[in-house]
Amino acid sequence: MTSAGAAPSGARGRGTRSERFVICGDNLLTLRIVEALRRQRGHGTEIVVVVADRTGRYVARIEAAPGVRVVEGGRSDDDDGTFLAAGVLGATAVALVDREDVTNIHRALRVQEIDPSVRLVVRLFNTGLGARIEGILPTATVLSVSETAAPSFVAQAIGRNTRQHVRLAGRTFVVAGRREVREAALVCGLAANSQTGARGGPRLLPDDSDPADFVLARAESRARVTDQLSRPRTERLRNAVERSVVLVRGSLTRRLARATLALVGLFVAGTMAFATVGGYSLGDAVYLAVLDSAGAAQPDTGASVAVRVIQAFVTVVGIAIIPLVTAVVVESAVSARTVDRTARRAPRRDHVVVVGLGNVGQRIVTTLRERGVPVVAVERDEDTAGVGAAARARVPVVFGDATRERVLREAGVENARALVAVTSDDATNLQAALTARSVQRAVRVVLRLRDDDLAGRVERSMNAISRSVSYVAAPVFAAALRDGQVLATIPVGRRILLMAEVAVGRASLVTGLPVSVLAEPGEVRVVGVFRGAGPDAVLEMPPRPRRALKVGDRLVVVATRGGLGTVLERCDSRTAVGR
Repeated sequence: MTSAGAAPSGARGRGTRSERFVICGDNLLTLRIVEALRRQRGHGTEIVVVVADRTGRYVARIEAAPGVRVVEGGRSDDDDGTFLAAGVLGATAVALVDREDVTNIHRALRVQEIDPSVRLVVRLFNTGLGARIEGILPTATVLSVSETAAPSFVAQAIGRNTRQHVRLAGRTFVVAGRREVREAALVCGLAANSQTGARGGPRLLPDDSDPADFVLARAESRARVTDQLSRPRTERLRNAVERSVVLVRGSLTRRLARATLALVGLFVAGTMAFATVGGYSLGDAVYLAVLDSAGAAQPDTGASVAVRVIQAFVTVVGIAIIPLVTAVVVESAVSARTVDRTARRAPRRDHVVVVGLGNVGQRIVTTLRERGVPVVAVERDEDTAGVGAAARARVPVVFGDATRERVLREAGVENARALVAVTSDDATNLQAALTARSVQRAVRVVLRLRDDDLAGRVERSMNAISRSVSYVAAPVFAAALRDGQVLATIPVGRRILLMAEVAVGRASLVTGLPVSVLAEPGEVRVVGVFRGAGPDAVLEMPPRPRRALKVGDRLVVVATRGGLGTVLERCDSRTAVGR
């Protein structure tokens, strides 16, 4: 380990077998990326971490990781010596993973000035900004931690009844239970519940000869994926009706609602009086009542006393209705901004309650809405940026402490399908989950917990599902550092499978070997190969086992985090494949 200003140990050029990855950041994501890179079992791989302060919360654990060098500095605008000491010149790739978007962009520009050809992986929350900086950072891959992790939380919250979809080369694939798909649509098995893996839980990526309970399948057949196509429409329609009720109820105060009902009742009574006492048909009775209530009554002294009384009565009711309608319109306009936030008294069922509208929470809320799943958010701070995002997504927000039963009841947790607690505080998330379970014992609970040991114990003790945002996102960042593209993260219990695209490089010894040499039971399955380049590339799925791999072939793999690292290493470097 060295400090800023020291020469980097073992600095090497690009033409050698060794790799050097530089990570700028001192947060939990940095630690997870370090662990993910170390799992990839690369030989001669050097990992350098640039931290602003050695007293940071996770720096000691980062320093304790074997083969990791820590450099302190990089805080001042002109401290390029820190990046030189870290070895960004000639590095395989550099990751900028600070929590602040501006800091990461600034550091990326500084690194690019030092080495314009170095591969950059930049963490940005604002993905719209990320799509626009390619012109100034041509070698950068922009990733959002919250956008990467949100689908995993959503998949666990809504369960297997709403399947996870993956789009690839114009095709749609679905992650589902084995009994839900046809044999012809099956791509590969993902997990077998009847078998126990090395880390406990279901065995991942079993052989074709082993029965898989959880699979990846093609979703071309509309008849077999009816729940994907019809259920979201049904849920959107139900949500639209519910939304209308919410808006109406949110626009009326209790007194105004009572006055409205009273006047409507009087109007109906007048109509029925015209039809019975006056002897008019029902159509004529409604016609007269409407005209009279609108002030268009014509005096008729020749009419019977009963009809004249009814006509006068309905006219007076109509006079009262006009200011009432005006009051409703004015109040609706005044409360339009707050209806979305406070319309929480409407009954809801089978929805998801999301606690916390930080970066991850707002991504989860918008993803659920896009899938047609009803959602209610709970947030303590009205000034949180995610409140605006929820309003734009037309999601009602309950303001208050999610650890209090009253607040969760206002969010309808007693009738919810799931509660997702993703605040930045583990204790708040855990307490909110326990409170929700006290209200409804059957509610599905998905928690954001940073502490691995706590997460494992919580899962075992209360049958909940725990997720760490950095745990889900780190393999994607690690793959990007090795020039791989992760297409989807697939949660299986507490473990994560990755569907990724990996290119066969010029320096790889797998060139000329069959696809089967890369398959590893329990770790790696090669489910497809893109032959050719650009728009003319053809996806071969499943790949022919004896077809030789060529430089430029792009492999579609489903793998564990360690398995993906192995594939990336073998396809990128001159590492012999022992088969």
